[in-house]
Amino acid sequence: MITYLGLSLIVVAWIFQFFVSLKNKKKLSLKFVATYSIGVLLLVIDSFNSNMSTLATINLISLIASLSVLILILKK
Repeated sequence: MITYLGLSLIVVAWIFQFFVSLKNKKKLSLKFVATYSIGVLLLVIDSFNSNMSTLATINLISLIASLSVLILILKK
């Protein structure tokens, strides 16, 4: 269940970013990165709970990358 919620948030984030990109092609939306990060966090939690450590580690790397982008956006 957590996986479905996490993946759904990631899809919503990408759809939102698509429409933002139609207006401003060079800007990542704060809402996109935050929603994406929450979705990936749920995937990490679910992977660890399911004892899928390799998948959890890959998702954790993705989470760290997206949070790094979020921090850069917040600093501007």
